[in-house]
Amino acid sequence: MKEYNGWPNHMTWSMSLYCESLDDVLFLREHLEEIAANLPLPAMDLLTSAMAEVDWHHLEQAFSPAESDEDDESDEDDESDEDDE
Repeated sequence: MKEYNGWPNHMTWSMSLYCESLDDVLFLREHLEEIAANLPLPAMDLLTSAMAEVDWHHLEQAFSPAESDEDDESDEDDESDEDDE
């Protein structure tokens, strides 16, 4: 697959446009699966094929809060408190 705008592929990038958080990613995937289940077979095949192109794990990682960033910020706060004493 060819990288697209810094994302693993075009479909992953396209789905990223609808997400602002991990909850959005999870909702989008679940919503598309529900829609696909109710479509006529040819349309369901098209949608599920497109969904298979999405790197959902990459999307989840991209919109997950980074624990290390939060730890770094709290460390900085601790250091500034020590300097004040």
